[in-house]
Amino acid sequence: MGTRTIMHVDMDAFFVACEVRRDPSLVGKAVIVGGSPDGRGVVCSASYEARRFGVRSAMPSSQAKRLCPEAIFLCGHMEDYVETSRRLRALFEEATPVVEMASLDEAYLDLTGTERLWGSPRAVAERLRDRIRETEGLPASFGVGTTKTIAKIASDWKKPQGLVIVEPGREAEFLAPMPLRRLPGIGPKTHERLAGWGLKVIGDLAALGPERLAQVFGEGGRDLWARAVGQDTGRVTPSRERKSIGREMTFDTDVDDMETALAELSRLAEDVASRLRAKGFSAQHLTLKLRHSDFKTLTRASTFPTPTNLETDLFSTARELLGRHWTRRVRLRLLGLSCSGLVEDVPQLDLLEGPHRERQAHLASAIDAIRKRHGAEAIRRGSSAPPKTSTALPPWETGGQEPDPH
Repeated sequence: MGTRTIMHVDMDAFFVACEVRRDPSLVGKAVIVGGSPDGRGVVCSASYEARRFGVRSAMPSSQAKRLCPEAIFLCGHMEDYVETSRRLRALFEEATPVVEMASLDEAYLDLTGTERLWGSPRAVAERLRDRIRETEGLPASFGVGTTKTIAKIASDWKKPQGLVIVEPGREAEFLAPMPLRRLPGIGPKTHERLAGWGLKVIGDLAALGPERLAQVFGEGGRDLWARAVGQDTGRVTPSRERKSIGREMTFDTDVDDMETALAELSRLAEDVASRLRAKGFSAQHLTLKLRHSDFKTLTRASTFPTPTNLETDLFSTARELLGRHWTRRVRLRLLGLSCSGLVEDVPQLDLLEGPHRERQAHLASAIDAIRKRHGAEAIRRGSSAPPKTSTALPPWETGGQEPDPH
């Protein structure tokens, strides 16, 4: 395999930068996008002025307030961030069609073979930096290397508005003096274990060799060593944007009671949320579809404050929409839920209830594992059970399942 050229683009304090663009009076101030410091909120993004006080993403907002009392806390505008991210992706695709959006504010670009068309990687980075400034008014940092790991670490090396290029053959030299925590894949437990061996920098890890690491960590140890010397083989994997994920169900008998409708709505929310997670998406918008017995159809939509793939969020929003808009004295024939505004790898950070949402996300992962092993009907939430007054048996007792139009 020939030498690859991978670029990592990382927007600088993305959420904060979008807020500063919205309100220029925030320039140069300590700004934190996240939950209220008076509750259980968490920091989603902090300006570099706030970071000088030790404020970091995912930190409790109350702690951030203690570290930086003068900080300005903002709830943020997630819809703006999502739309901006889409426009950024379009800019990246002007340089190469091989673009992998790692999150709303970062992307990998495979520039291999594009030099004749666009010039050197440095020229591409400088042109993209100028285009982002001109069209979006936002700062970005760039890293270029022969692997995704090298490119990502390089983009973070001289933030904000940095541009670091690691020449082929100098990967191990570039990584060697860096702290272990800078290497992707080294979490707190692994770091603690390695530190117990007296290791401090990536070069210490590389010196152990692949065999020793494999003895301790299994085959994952070989991959860890490969990344420590800049030899990982992970490819930039572009994903086609999917417009929506949804599901709908036609009742065997038209429904006239809210309790039965809510039970089915809960099942739909479970199924759609599970599919979002399976595809690696979170959704910004939810649409409820109602079809009455006279075949008149109504759709109503709502926007989540933060992209989500949790059934609790989907069901809560859908239940509110159903309560507000099922106002006709006509039975329901069909219910449907669909999610749009899909984004990849958005962290489950609720601005007010970070720890609670983290627990919900872990629970959802456990439920997904059970369903993958034993089938979709192996486990259901209590809210999805039909009411006791219903004469119909639930699908998990009859073996039936509605067709999936998606």
